[in-house]
Amino acid sequence: MENLYEINGLTDYKLKTPEDLLKTHGIDHKAIDGYNRLDDVNRSLYEKFIVNFFNGQGLDSRMSLIPKGIYYVEDLNYLAKENPEDDHLTIIGGLVTVIDRNGMKTVLRSWEDEDYAHLVEEFPEAITESTPNRYLRFEYEHHGRNEWLHVKSENSWY
Repeated sequence: MENLYEINGLTDYKLKTPEDLLKTHGIDHKAIDGYNRLDDVNRSLYEKFIVNFFNGQGLDSRMSLIPKGIYYVEDLNYLAKENPEDDHLTIIGGLVTVIDRNGMKTVLRSWEDEDYAHLVEEFPEAITESTPNRYLRFEYEHHGRNEWLHVKSENSWY
């Protein structure tokens, strides 16, 4: 791996551009699922983020990193009271939709907590939605495990 970096003039072992990712790791950042659906602002953010994300990993770790998807998403939780006298709401499910550059939405993932399925059946009128949260979602495989991140900025993610 070190040789690939050195051959490409990256003697400090740090990527400078997304094209360096292609030259050193064989990863075309534009071929990642969802890239073609991003608007120009999110494409630019992703291109800066992907370089910083790879640089934040050790060389050995980078070798096992496989980008799977990049999406601008809206994340929504479904909330309900476990007990009608409760003051707090419990998250009982959720929906993640991809928003493309034209504003079209498609479901990426939905989920339901089986422990609260009875609430949906017994009290559907008591289910409320959280305020939607929008963010850039980066999905990848690392050491054989599927993982994903919220991308807050080119230098900040969790």
